[in-house]
Amino acid sequence: MKPRFTPLIEIETYLKSETGKKAIFSLSKYIPEMESEFQRIKKAIHFDLTEEALLKYVDFDELRPNLQIDINISGLLVDFDPLTWIEGLELLDGIRKHQAVNQIKVCKLMTVIIKRDAQESGYFDKELKKGTFVWLLKNLCI
Repeated sequence: MKPRFTPLIEIETYLKSETGKKAIFSLSKYIPEMESEFQRIKKAIHFDLTEEALLKYVDFDELRPNLQIDINISGLLVDFDPLTWIEGLELLDGIRKHQAVNQIKVCKLMTVIIKRDAQESGYFDKELKKGTFVWLLKNLCI
């Protein structure tokens, strides 16, 4: 499915529109399911897992395709060049710690993930299993 991108200069208006609010709401339904999976792992293994271990044990095989489709059709992806956005790349690569980010940055970060996944197969899944989408969606749904 081809992603639907909103121009960067229009994303703020889109987020405030009824269509944008509905898109955000449609993604919020994934938060409890993702959190539940992370809790399942935490209960089974009583210590923090490394990123590599999370990739092995976390199971989002049923959730991933629907989430990816919903993100692609949401209009929340931004039409911009992600390679020029150093802050976003550093957040995703773990150089900068995850912090509170505004809705526009969430949209840009989701765009970076979608575009990287097109070039590096499995990147979306990796970010999903690391918990990046829980963090992003919680910041989006504020």
